[in-house]
Amino acid sequence: MLEWKRSLRSSMWQRNVFLNIFLGLFLVYMLLIALMLGFFLDRMIGEGLEIEGVDVIRVFGSGMFYYIGLDLFWRFFIQQVPESSARPLLHLPVNKHRLAGFTLLRTLFSPLNLLPLLIIIPFFVNTYADFPDGTAWPWLISILSVVVANNFITFLLKRFLADKTWVLFVLLVVVVALGFLEKSGLISLLSASGWLFGLLLENPLTAVVFVGLPVVFYFVNVNRVVDNLYLEDIDRRKTYQVDAGKMENLRRFGKVGELILLELKLMTRNKRTRTVLYMAPFLLLYGFFFYPNPMYNDKIGWLLFAGLFVTGGFLISYGQFLVAWESSYFDTILTKNVNYSQYFYAKYLILLLPTVAAWLLSIPYLWFGVHILKINTAAFLFNAGFNIYVYMYFAAYNNKRIDLSRGAVMNYQGVGAKQFVVAAPVLLLPALIYLPFGVFVGQDAGLVVVGGIGLVGLLMRKFILRQIEKAFVKRKYQLAEGFRQN
Repeated sequence: MLEWKRSLRSSMWQRNVFLNIFLGLFLVYMLLIALMLGFFLDRMIGEGLEIEGVDVIRVFGSGMFYYIGLDLFWRFFIQQVPESSARPLLHLPVNKHRLAGFTLLRTLFSPLNLLPLLIIIPFFVNTYADFPDGTAWPWLISILSVVVANNFITFLLKRFLADKTWVLFVLLVVVVALGFLEKSGLISLLSASGWLFGLLLENPLTAVVFVGLPVVFYFVNVNRVVDNLYLEDIDRRKTYQVDAGKMENLRRFGKVGELILLELKLMTRNKRTRTVLYMAPFLLLYGFFFYPNPMYNDKIGWLLFAGLFVTGGFLISYGQFLVAWESSYFDTILTKNVNYSQYFYAKYLILLLPTVAAWLLSIPYLWFGVHILKINTAAFLFNAGFNIYVYMYFAAYNNKRIDLSRGAVMNYQGVGAKQFVVAAPVLLLPALIYLPFGVFVGQDAGLVVVGGIGLVGLLMRKFILRQIEKAFVKRKYQLAEGFRQN
């Protein structure tokens, strides 16, 4: 009852009704998609691979390693560690182990646990008759145990990686390496997963091992929660020590260097901006959903769409709140003798340099063909010479305050209809520009036009930045008024 009241009284449900309705409809849509997938998954596997019976179940098991990895990825960014939800109850005479168990068990009702149920249970019902005798229920219990284990493993990973951000980049390299090894045939995660979960169809007693996983991780988490279940540990503000020695060298570039240095400190010292920094490198992997798929080989519009995310992950994530990041001290900026030309040039470099780095890091996608490098280059130029200016211009119209101490995932503070309006030209325009040239002249011609528009934008940088500066100066007091609203 307490949790239900807390959810209904949350400020998120009392603000921005349009966004809440949109998110609710989107959640219902995703649940329906998962349910439909569950009902037809056995038929899709059987007809697609021309197999039937128990082989369909074995193929399902061979994809479990990929599911586990993808599920952990999303959970890591979306799920919050449960300690903070116990803070209002710490003054009550409740045993800490019981309180820790409550906060952990409450996480089982997350939509992230509901989605796999809508897929697994219909699949199990449709294939129940194909299971060998005595293996159906152990198989189902084992698969559900993996889902619950992932739920608890996420909290251990978040605590472990909280102060070891470099491990995220190591994991990124490992994921990319596994992808190349899988494609080259040196290893096969599909075969390994199929063998492991195939044991359940040969010896149902192996289900005991799978059932033990969530139990073990639950008790490990309970002990970790109890260790941190003190008001001073939960409520304290962590001080993040940033080694600014090398960054201080930016001061030698004058005022622009100092402004970039301040922006970098803002990124590294605040929770929400750090979350954006962590998530942006993972968008480099977006190409793996499109580039290896033969379905998209001749669909340059879709590949351009992927290229915009691959080369512009940081631009898209950080640029949509370019000025709003400073909303908590924006009035101070207005009182200082700030040269707005230098101010926006520093912002421009903050967005441009990571975009260049992302394009360089995307060059290994050449593995999938020379045309992928051409597409990514065209997308990079369009990001650098067009999309950057779109985000910088619309930054003058985003006057919603942002609390930098809160995380970015499942946090819609500062998000409004403007973000969806900006997404249209940023993501759809390159494909629309490419289409007539690609169809009537040739693919290379279409990519040259898309990249050429970006190149022209790069050459006209000074003129465009002056126009953005003028728009900002006209609206700076309206921005300040909006940022003062809590």
